[in-house]
Amino acid sequence: MGVLQFQPELLDQVAHRLTLRGPNRKAIESVLLRTSDHYDVQEKTEPYECIVDSATGVGKTYVMAGLMEYLAGAETPARNFLLLAPGRTIRDKSVLNFTAGNPKSLRRMLRSDPYVITADNFNTPATRTAIDDPTITKLYIFTVQALTSATGEGRATHVPLENLGTSFYDYLAQLDDLVILADEHHCYRGPAFSRTIRDLKPQLVVGMTATPVRADESLVAFRYPLAAAIADRLVKTPVMVARRDDRSDIETKLLDGVNLLRYKGQAADAHCDENDLPRVNPVMLVIAQSIDEAEEFRNVLDTASFDGGSWIGKTLLIHSKLTGDAKEKALADLQAVEDPDSPIRIIISVGMLKEGWDVKNVYVIASMRASVSEVMTEQTLGRGMRLPFGEYTNIEILDTLEILAHEKYGELLAKRKVLNEAFIDYGTYAEVRRLADGSSVVRQKTVESDADVIGLPGGDAPTTTGGGNRPGSNLAGTGDGDGQGTEEASPSGTSAMPPSPAGFSTPGVVDVETRTREAAEAASSTSGAIQYDPLPDRDPILIPRLISVPQFVAVSLNDITDYGPFERLGRTLTADYSDELKRTKIVASHDGRKVIVDTETATDTVVSALPLDIPLSVTQNSLVQRVMSVKGVPNRQLEVGAAQRIVDHLIRAMGEKATEHLAAFVDRCGQRLATEVSRTLRATTQAQVSYTDDVEILALSKTRVARKRQVAGHADGAFSKAIAFNGWIRNLYSHAWFDTEPEFKAANAIDSGKNVTVWARLHINDVPITWTSEGRNYNPDFVVIEEVDGQRIGWLVETKADKDMTSEEVVAKRRAARRWANTANSSPDVDITWKYLLVGEQDVEDAQGSWEFLKGFGQ
Repeated sequence: MGVLQFQPELLDQVAHRLTLRGPNRKAIESVLLRTSDHYDVQEKTEPYECIVDSATGVGKTYVMAGLMEYLAGAETPARNFLLLAPGRTIRDKSVLNFTAGNPKSLRRMLRSDPYVITADNFNTPATRTAIDDPTITKLYIFTVQALTSATGEGRATHVPLENLGTSFYDYLAQLDDLVILADEHHCYRGPAFSRTIRDLKPQLVVGMTATPVRADESLVAFRYPLAAAIADRLVKTPVMVARRDDRSDIETKLLDGVNLLRYKGQAADAHCDENDLPRVNPVMLVIAQSIDEAEEFRNVLDTASFDGGSWIGKTLLIHSKLTGDAKEKALADLQAVEDPDSPIRIIISVGMLKEGWDVKNVYVIASMRASVSEVMTEQTLGRGMRLPFGEYTNIEILDTLEILAHEKYGELLAKRKVLNEAFIDYGTYAEVRRLADGSSVVRQKTVESDADVIGLPGGDAPTTTGGGNRPGSNLAGTGDGDGQGTEEASPSGTSAMPPSPAGFSTPGVVDVETRTREAAEAASSTSGAIQYDPLPDRDPILIPRLISVPQFVAVSLNDITDYGPFERLGRTLTADYSDELKRTKIVASHDGRKVIVDTETATDTVVSALPLDIPLSVTQNSLVQRVMSVKGVPNRQLEVGAAQRIVDHLIRAMGEKATEHLAAFVDRCGQRLATEVSRTLRATTQAQVSYTDDVEILALSKTRVARKRQVAGHADGAFSKAIAFNGWIRNLYSHAWFDTEPEFKAANAIDSGKNVTVWARLHINDVPITWTSEGRNYNPDFVVIEEVDGQRIGWLVETKADKDMTSEEVVAKRRAARRWANTANSSPDVDITWKYLLVGEQDVEDAQGSWEFLKGFGQ
């Protein structure tokens, strides 16, 4: 029996870069542990296949990306990943997920920098170059039909290609590090898929699904049920809504739906305006059982006689029999439904929106004539479960999904238990256990989930704070706009899926009259938001507006402190001469009349065939020069020393074969080393931003809008996110509200500063600081203006949890903020000296309300 191989530190790095939610990190860990147990402990040789069963909306794309990042960054890296999709819609979505420039792309987070290969480019010279380079991570994205059959859609991948010398399919089968990620695994589990797996001989197969077929139950390595996702506030809370009376006509049921939709829209608009967010337009999904029925619904909605014509031009009909221009327009409208400018508010679907349509603004699902049992399947329900704001808003009407049922209220209430029993109510994951002899083994842990998909009737919506972290859990986490969130890593093998937080329940089953009244009250409360303008007797806060230009700028090799990638490259370059570094001999013979010249591939080993005897010092210097030629590296003596250090690590990793190997292949090694240096520099220097010379001085004069409860003071009050605190001496505004208690305490310290003339709690886009080459912005928490000995100093202040203070992201943001301050101070138009202050929660505690201490403790 072998030894378990797992690198928790590497997974921690991947989880941080991708801001993985707890369940997604645990899914990746479970797959890695089961894979190592299969190969390293049990020493099996057949491909390992498993399934990640995770609730729709939790983020399976992040699981696939995280697996690729880990395996590509491992000590023995995998470089070939095949993402299989059940159809073109999901294939195209997957391509966009890994393509730079797309709003939903994960590309900016990926250090593996995968070269995406599709049906459109697999037979091009550029792809062949990438295929030949063992240091480049390849991500092949194909439909399952393109590989499982040699006819039809799959013909192109099965015919011999001149530039490969074999078919693309056979090329994949020859790879010894192929990892298959099978998206929506339940869609194509069958003989053809199984045959493809056998023929391709992958190292690992991971199926991704929220609804695995019963026959594959033994393959489930990780399960995170929908009930747990609801309890952990990672998806919306479903609310079953039905009528108490006997009215069941189409007009009444559609009117019930649009009334709920209208009130949700009003609440969403107020929330976006208050928080300076792009508009989120709630959408209703109407499920029809036939095309005729769908057209009947549209004809009702799209008329002046229905609800005063409010929904004319706002409906979209989508079904499988659309053709030509009508189909193209419908698909384009469907793709753009999340766009704030999209006019679509109601989508009428006939069986087309089960997989591959992942939007976050579906707020109402109307089953009309379909039984709720048909609608309450995880695939259909999943169309509306994603969180449009990335996390719970703590506004109940915006954190819930309304399921408008065909059944009466009483019938629905009676069905609640049966409906809940249709959903899996337990989770499973892999954990490490240490035995008495000191060895580690992998065990599968199964944990019951005591939450229901459909909660108790009349309960309250989830009210826990912090974005859904349940005490002791590393399977839950907070969210952001990408459907991911910051997660807290726990030591491997020590976590569990704990019970739901105390007091958690969902609205469950509600009658339509009650629910409509609640929605109307929620919408009405948003219209009572209070506006706050800067106080006229306060000094103005003038902030430089710097125009950032995200770009790759000159960097230093001394920024590189991790030499692991170069050591791995050294081992890779000398691992297998015959596969990666074939030599071609020119063979000449004479037939008595003419000389015949031919070529043949050398079959002897590289060492015995090398004709050159070049000293290592010469090839070493050549590699140093190649590193110095990487774009952006300054030609300075200090850079040469750093380049020599990188090359030394590479050569040491190559071992005793370094001299003869480099003598024959120094050019190729140099090219690959330069590629790795360039990639490492990009990852090391995230905030690659310069600024134009144009500086505009703008007054902070925005009107703040909030529906917070007002209190008169602040110094002695207990902190609450729901309170707007008054009583400030130096705040630009009369009231201020905060996300965390350290922010609240820092504000108290700032307000007491004897030299502080004015300060403000910053909101989104008040001072956007660009911190990555992809143009990502962040905003500090406070701006503080103080006057010391006649000199005005402006502070941008950021508070962070202690555990995050040294994280890669926080360090990069601090670097970017200091660059912003340096740039502002370099402008002759700026008469304030700007500084940046980063403080942790312990710094805030130790300052004990003193601004002077806070400045001294911060970084």
